[in-house]
Amino acid sequence: MSALGRIFQVARREYKHHARSKGFWLTMVAVPVVAVLAGLIPQWVQENKPARAFLVVDQSGGAIEAAIDQAVANDTEKRALSALKDYAADNLPAESVPMLSPLAPARGEITAADLAAFRAWGGVEQARKILPGLAREGAPPFVPPGPRFVRVPAPAGVDLTGDPAAIGAALSPYLRSEKKVQDAAPAYLSGAIIVPPGYDLLKPAAAIQYWSVNINEYDLMTLVEKALTVTAQQAMYREQGMSQEAVDAVAARRVALQGFSPDKAAEGGEVSTKDRLLNIVPLGLALMLWMSIFTVANLLLLGVIEERSNKLIEVLLSSVSAEEFMAGKLLGIAGIGLTILFAWIVVGLLILINGSGPTVQLAYDAIALILSGPYIPAFAFYFVVGYLTIASVFLGLGSVCNSQQEAQSLLTPLVFLLMLPFFLIMPMMEDPNGPIATTVGWIPLYTPFVMMVRLSTNPSWVEVAMSGALTLAFSVLVVWAMARLFRNAVLRTGQPPRLVEVWRMITRREA
Repeated sequence: MSALGRIFQVARREYKHHARSKGFWLTMVAVPVVAVLAGLIPQWVQENKPARAFLVVDQSGGAIEAAIDQAVANDTEKRALSALKDYAADNLPAESVPMLSPLAPARGEITAADLAAFRAWGGVEQARKILPGLAREGAPPFVPPGPRFVRVPAPAGVDLTGDPAAIGAALSPYLRSEKKVQDAAPAYLSGAIIVPPGYDLLKPAAAIQYWSVNINEYDLMTLVEKALTVTAQQAMYREQGMSQEAVDAVAARRVALQGFSPDKAAEGGEVSTKDRLLNIVPLGLALMLWMSIFTVANLLLLGVIEERSNKLIEVLLSSVSAEEFMAGKLLGIAGIGLTILFAWIVVGLLILINGSGPTVQLAYDAIALILSGPYIPAFAFYFVVGYLTIASVFLGLGSVCNSQQEAQSLLTPLVFLLMLPFFLIMPMMEDPNGPIATTVGWIPLYTPFVMMVRLSTNPSWVEVAMSGALTLAFSVLVVWAMARLFRNAVLRTGQPPRLVEVWRMITRREA
């Protein structure tokens, strides 16, 4: 059998060995599922939080209490309007959605003017009337989200005329969920807002107190702070002699900036949402590149250590040379890596096909960008050179280690070294053509990951070609060095060699 045939035979054995393992199948399915869940679960948790009970003690006359009630009502209505727009995007034919109605897609953050138009349109009740006649056949009914916050009366027996600190102390058993504040849900008190006597929004002499055990729960506190800030600003406008109509006009005024890029000069220069994905797509590909390479490179390390420990390596090397064995392992594990990548893409596409909503549409736009740009050939090239470099190093480590513990002591500093580009992600994203990104991009060990991030900024083709050639040459040098180390160390027994001995094994052949 020829040398090439023996290499493919080793590669086939390596691929079959790992393809039959449970870890291989778990990795193929679990990673994309976990990635999707990581994005969806926080959103799902936020959307499905149970309503939280709160109470207001306004000792200043009632104006603050009314402003808080209005803020909570606006928050509930804003959630309903947002849900209505999402429902219309998912379940209504585009031609049946008037662009100047609450059913139209959102254009930025929902404003007070949007809420006013929603109320004038008829609100949730109007939506329930007209949606069944507009929705596609089989569409679920529209169910508006419930309120995030429910105001409850103060418990009987709490003196609401005392000092705010005393009121807060009296509410402590309810805030700690030791006592129910009411029988119906939500039964336990989440927060209490206490406005001190004589409080004036324009000239506050003391702070409004917010009592809660959940000190990291800022939703209600933030909502109230924003609402009272707007109320205070409006009061100051009126104090300066402005009419309510003028105040409302000032509050509704928005200034928007439209992004333009010289790279889109042929199309008018305007930057769209799809164009902004160019900052995200390369980063996602770089992360996928890193994950796929390290996943399979670790298999090489563990496989060699296992074969050394059970003496199987001696049997295998009686049929093939060390170089052929190493090449076959690299080729077989590369096949495992490509299979895993293919599975991630397929699972991700299946999730997208069965999904809906603006997030899924953004994902489709991202896929279109990947297919229309230089990302696929660049990803293929950087996968090959990055895999050969890192996998060869891992193979070399495995050839000098007798156990996973020995390998771990060498692997830990190496992993930290290889993770350096990800500590620099934010500076590189903010300034992809700056000194940090351009300098690190010339380091062959980091070039595959850094250049994937920088591709969206259209770096000079000379820089791309020269850094790619340097990385390829470095990859070939690493494979050559690790092949020598593998040949001279894989059958070695005893304690792991010192660095000086490793260097000697690389620079000269042993008899």
